[in-house]
Amino acid sequence: MESSWSWEEFNNTTDLNTTSDLCENVTNHWLYFVFTGYLFPLLSQRVRDWLSETVNSLKNNKVTGQLVTLTEFGFNKIQDIQSDEEMKEFIKRICKSRRPGLLIQDNVFNQLTKEFSGKGDCKSWRYLIKIVDNSRNIGTPFARP
Repeated sequence: MESSWSWEEFNNTTDLNTTSDLCENVTNHWLYFVFTGYLFPLLSQRVRDWLSETVNSLKNNKVTGQLVTLTEFGFNKIQDIQSDEEMKEFIKRICKSRRPGLLIQDNVFNQLTKEFSGKGDCKSWRYLIKIVDNSRNIGTPFARP
């Protein structure tokens, strides 16, 4: 029984002259354009955050500070409902995930909640992350044993 190709034919067609054009052949292939044009943007952090928040929203019908993802999209959802209690829970989760060794008093959480809850002049996600990551005035660090 004959096969459709033989190993000798494969070895004979891959000589050194055709491998120099390999890069050009790959970049001119239609799959390369599909990957770089449609699939590569899915690897960006912002798209992954959006996808994660969308999946989380489909799983959980409610928008609460305990359920939304810790992304800009979750932050925007909490700001949209304009709830101080939910924003406080969200900020506590952000602080716990980004700076786990930090003790923060309730009055600091209340102040941050008033700034970010969506009532009146609300501040942005980037400003919240900047405060949590860089500010030395929001809490007391402690060393875990």
